[in-house]
Amino acid sequence: MAAGIYNFTIEQGTTFTRTFKYKDANGDPVDLSSHAVRMQIRKNIGGDLISSFTEEGTDKFTVGGTGNNEFTLSISASTTASYTFSTAVYDIEIELGGVVTRLLQGKIK
Repeated sequence: MAAGIYNFTIEQGTTFTRTFKYKDANGDPVDLSSHAVRMQIRKNIGGDLISSFTEEGTDKFTVGGTGNNEFTLSISASTTASYTFSTAVYDIEIELGGVVTRLLQGKIK
């Protein structure tokens, strides 16, 4: 399955929180409790890394929710205050047993 496209805006200097739900092609929840979730924000495709998020640290993903198919990205106000880009690109991937699947990609304003 190809990665979904989702563009969004992060307001500089504010706390950003966004929850995503992962479902299979039949619309059934996919349990992410054993998966690693990660995201990178880059200037452009293949460009300089701006931010990287995993399930550890202050700015991170939290996995849970109904059916364990939800993951929430939380970015602190101090981190978003440091963002100077007008547009960047990102991708979100999950990994289980060495198999990496890109779930989402798109642009951030």
